[in-house]
Amino acid sequence: MSVNNAQLRWVKSLAKKSARLDSGRFFAEGLQSLRVLAENQHWLEKVYLTEDFASSNATLVAKLRPDLVESVEPEQIERMADATTPQGILAICKLPAKEAAISGQTVVFLEQIADPGNLGTIIRTVEASGAGTLLIGEGSVDAFSPKVVRSSAGSVFNVPIIQRVQTEEVLGELQSLGYKTYAADMTGQQFTGVNVKNKHAWVFGNEAHGLSDLAKNKADEVVSIPIFGQAESLNLSVAAGVLLYHSALSQQG
Repeated sequence: MSVNNAQLRWVKSLAKKSARLDSGRFFAEGLQSLRVLAENQHWLEKVYLTEDFASSNATLVAKLRPDLVESVEPEQIERMADATTPQGILAICKLPAKEAAISGQTVVFLEQIADPGNLGTIIRTVEASGAGTLLIGEGSVDAFSPKVVRSSAGSVFNVPIIQRVQTEEVLGELQSLGYKTYAADMTGQQFTGVNVKNKHAWVFGNEAHGLSDLAKNKADEVVSIPIFGQAESLNLSVAAGVLLYHSALSQQG
């Protein structure tokens, strides 16, 4: 069965945030996303795949509800996809129907993240480190944009995400829930000096401009990761990885 041109254009339009919000839908591309979605089929509305993909991944495809699967031509996948080299699979997914709750011993607040690759990598690291909710500030890149979904390698479907939050309100809410809030900034004390065995939130700023003064002033403490070489700073997703795994390893001890 082939999808018509109107359907192709609609799927392609989901690369835009406005279309995702209007329709309540987004799309996921690639084998790794499908592996995760096969175990979380409540996200799925439709899975478009090529015959080559289906034959090469028959065991995985067999896990999907048959009514969700539609075979399409490779050129149709190419017309719908955001990736430069599509893998022959594109899934239409439903945006979460309700906002996630703040939960977990360790949570993360990204005040204004701009790079989709960084956000996808941080989502993946949040899941891998066993952290809880990820909060994303107003004006940030959308967690359900194609590049973020792809960069997360399927973790976007397993991490509780709350988007479009305001700095003062969310830090106040975290503190009222018993979380210590640690703002990551080069001006702070070394991160190893704070308590991460109890409930806490790591707070990160924009890649270019860092944290707002509001975030630094509102947080319980400002912490830094030492730089031992000549580099000026760490990439945001690397810094998040260092601090999230510091939390995870401290809690395992």
